[in-house]
Amino acid sequence: MSFEFGALTRVREWHGVTPEIFHDQIIPADQPAVLKGLVADWPIVRAATTSSKGLYEYLRAHDSGRATTIFVAEPSINGAFFYRDDMSGLNFERRSQPLQMVAANLVALSESENPPALYAPAAVASETTPSFTKENPLPLVAPDVEARLWLGNAITAPTHYDMEDGIACVVAGRRRFTFFPPDQLPNLYIGPLDMAPGGLPTSLVKASDPDFARFPRYREALKVAQAAELEPGDAIFIPNMWWHNVESLDRVNLLVNYWWFEGTRGAASPFSALALGLMAIPPLPESRRAVWRQMFEHYVFRSEGDPVPYLPADKRGMLGTLTPDVTRYMRTQIVRSLTRSLPAQIREQIQRWVSASP
Repeated sequence: MSFEFGALTRVREWHGVTPEIFHDQIIPADQPAVLKGLVADWPIVRAATTSSKGLYEYLRAHDSGRATTIFVAEPSINGAFFYRDDMSGLNFERRSQPLQMVAANLVALSESENPPALYAPAAVASETTPSFTKENPLPLVAPDVEARLWLGNAITAPTHYDMEDGIACVVAGRRRFTFFPPDQLPNLYIGPLDMAPGGLPTSLVKASDPDFARFPRYREALKVAQAAELEPGDAIFIPNMWWHNVESLDRVNLLVNYWWFEGTRGAASPFSALALGLMAIPPLPESRRAVWRQMFEHYVFRSEGDPVPYLPADKRGMLGTLTPDVTRYMRTQIVRSLTRSLPAQIREQIQRWVSASP
């Protein structure tokens, strides 16, 4: 390694976290937070603590038999699901398999000195292990927040962000987290936005062995990085838009996470807005980009507050309350922009569908 993980600032640890502490203190701080021993009494954690076979038996007994997506790769990637060296694609294949079969394969592979990388990411608990949530509750989140299981061997999820707040609970194996604040975007060398190992923008820097000659600004990101290493039974709060690298350190690992959005959600995805912006703004002359930068600051980011305080509330249209009619109008404008080059018949069909949507 080219730097010492232990030299990074440690994520703050919290003990005895209650729903009140979590919602009143931890979430508003907008910082990663280790929740020590939060799920130590979960039945699945107790089963996994006995042995990897104990984890397999638990999953086998609760498995619905429904297949989930898995990632598979050669031993040569050393567990790092990442881009190919020539950036021509990703270095793993996608297949599907029930969780209990994944667990059985992991137990068998745990005896190998150089196993292939195997990973079942984000298996939806209500589909793959329907009784999981009832047996292993998490009072910190709302009952309708879905649990997802991440089962694999010693693999790495490279540095990325999540669109929603989350809690990640370690069930089996140890997990190492490295966090970077959202404003470190320029120092993380993000790869192609439309091709990423986990589907969201991802850093090209391998956190466990950074190439400082190729990525010199990464040293600046490390100055404000935070790190944590979790044991089974521990959990961690991950605020949305915080970049994080996750390493599974043992031969059989299981993490359960929950995602939700804290606050008011817009009618569309911010990432989709970014994609549309990339289509519309960069091709313009610099002088026009400057104009649109001011427009976005004024209307979207509202750097000076309410952009139209002089308009009555019921006359603000897109700049006011997004009623169903206003939202439908906005969708129509977006779809019209995106379908200009399509045949007229197809454009009309799409417009009719958008107009009929709630």
